[in-house]
Amino acid sequence: MGSRLAAIATAFDNVYSGWILWNLFLAFVPLLLSFWLFRPRALPRPWFQVAIGGVVAIGVIGLWARTPRVLMGWGRTLLDALTGDIGALLRLSWWVLVLLVVLGLWQWGISPRETRRPWLWWLGVVVFIAFLPNAPYVLTDIIHLIRGTRAGNSPTWVIALIFVPIHVTAIVLGFEAYVISILNVAYSLKRQGAQAWILPMELTLHALCAVGIYLGRFIRFNSWDLVTGPLDVITDTLNILTSKRPLAVMIVTFGILTVLYWLMKQITLGLKLRIHHARQGLDALG
Repeated sequence: MGSRLAAIATAFDNVYSGWILWNLFLAFVPLLLSFWLFRPRALPRPWFQVAIGGVVAIGVIGLWARTPRVLMGWGRTLLDALTGDIGALLRLSWWVLVLLVVLGLWQWGISPRETRRPWLWWLGVVVFIAFLPNAPYVLTDIIHLIRGTRAGNSPTWVIALIFVPIHVTAIVLGFEAYVISILNVAYSLKRQGAQAWILPMELTLHALCAVGIYLGRFIRFNSWDLVTGPLDVITDTLNILTSKRPLAVMIVTFGILTVLYWLMKQITLGLKLRIHHARQGLDALG
C-alpha cells in the first residue's frame, strides 16, 4: 500500500505541478463574470459569494507551485522600475490600472442595482471576453496527459486510474464553464428581445476564442497580457492573422469549438430540462 501511494505522489510531483487547478481557476473566472453580468438573479447572493470563495481557493492552490516564479518576476520588474527602466515603469502603471479596475468592478458588484454605472458594466464585458478563451483552452491541456504517459515514470495503473480521470474531469469542467458562460449571454440577449443575435454572438465568441487559444498555446500569451503588454498582443495577433499556417490552425480550432459547444449545449440544456421535470414530479420516461 505504501509503495502505491508513493508511486502516486511521485507521479503528481513529476507531472502535475499545479496546472490543473490553476487552469480551472482561469476557466471559472469568465463563468462567474457571466452570472454577474448577464444573469445576476440566477444565483442568490450567498451562493454567488460561496462560488467566488471556491474559485479563489482553487486559484490560490493552483498558483502555489508557481508562487516563487511569480514573486521573482514582480521583484525584477520593481527593481527595473526603480532603476528608471521605462518598460518596467509602464508595466507597473498597467498593474496599478488593473488594480483600480478590479476595485471598480468590486464596487459595482456590491452597490445597489439601481446605482450601478453602465460604463462599469461594459468594462466587465471587456474583461469577460478577455478571459473567456481560458475556458476552452483546457482542451489543449491534453498535452499534459500525453507528456505524463510518455515520461515512463508512472505505472500503467496510475495513468489509467488517476491521471486519465483527473485530466478528463478537468477538461470537461473547463469546457462546461465555457458553454454555460455563453448560454448566460444568450439568456441575456433573449430577455432583451434580441434572440436573432444569439447565433452570431456564439460564432463570434468561438472565433475570438480560437484566436485566444492559439495566442495562449503557441505564443504563450495570457489574458492579462492584454493589459500589461497590449501593443505586443496586437502586433503578434496581426502578424498571425496574415500568416497561412496559424490562420489554418485557428480555423480548425474554430470548427472544433463550434461542434463541441453545440454538443455540450444540447447536453447542458437537456440536463436542465431533466432537473426541471424532476422538480415538478414529472417522469422523463413518460
